Amino acid sequence: MIYSQFRMTLIVATSVMALTATVGLAHAQEYPARAIDVIVPLPAGSAADGVARIVLPKMEEILGQPMVIENIGGAAHIPGMVRASEQEPDGYHLLWATIADFSSNPNMYADLPYAAEDFSPVGRASAQTLIMAVPTASGIKSPAELVEKAKSGNLSYASSGIGNSNHLLGEMLMRDAAISLRHIPYEGGSAAVLDLMRGETDMMFYSLSQFQPGLQTGELTLLATTGEERSTFTPELPTMKELGYDDVLVSSWYALFAPAGTPDEYVSTLFDALNEALADPEVIAALEQTGTEVWTSESPSEFADFLTTERNRYAELVEAIGLEKR
Repeated sequence: MIYSQFRMTLIVATSVMALTATVGLAHAQEYPARAIDVIVPLPAGSAADGVARIVLPKMEEILGQPMVIENIGGAAHIPGMVRASEQEPDGYHLLWATIADFSSNPNMYADLPYAAEDFSPVGRASAQTLIMAVPTASGIKSPAELVEKAKSGNLSYASSGIGNSNHLLGEMLMRDAAISLRHIPYEGGSAAVLDLMRGETDMMFYSLSQFQPGLQTGELTLLATTGEERSTFTPELPTMKELGYDDVLVSSWYALFAPAGTPDEYVSTLFDALNEALADPEVIAALEQTGTEVWTSESPSEFADFLTTERNRYAELVEAIGLEKR
């Protein structure tokens, strides 16, 4: 009788364990089981938002669940980043972020109310290479000519604001080429491009789309790009790296993140869906219409290493030029 009771208890316990394991496996396999919220820390209609609205619908098809965008604009993207950092790490709250959020801001703000460690990197999606442009009337035909003129003259470069990528690119060039350029920061890029077209400044790094007005009138000349490889939009232009300026390297990227602590299997599922979406010809074509190119990560861990390297590179530059944190 005792043996029989023990045997029955053992059978029940074993059955419960098997059922628990099956339920756990089913739970892992069914992710995602409902809609996924994605915070974009910029306004609707921004470049980052536009890219998200190309990539995320394809991810919806792959994952079989809606991906709902919530735009939270605000100074330097900070309000949206803080909201995203406060979300539950359950796989149903994600962040669509930019280079500014993880490379620039951590080195530009003394009391940033979020940290890179608040997030689990999923993967990079796409990037926009910046381009060096000069007024056509300057007669400068290459970065080497610009560098030579800078050694013997008082040249300036424009940026869309202190601490922005095109400001830091100018600082990178000065360090790499051992030259001095006068920095002229603007409140936004449009006015900076107009003054460049008029010849009131001598050089600027910016996106191809922003330079279009000056290219159409013939007032601007493009010299080189700042990516790892030549851009598919301007394959005739060399990269600054090709020309020997190894540190003049910035691509304005967009990427997907989850709150820190999100289960690894969920991050892996999201990573696979993201890369599958980015391999779709319609997605690639739509991204190209916005001036961005697909730039994927090898894995979430590779992307995490990339972020650390980028952040450290920016930190070294900001310290070297004595840029005071806000």
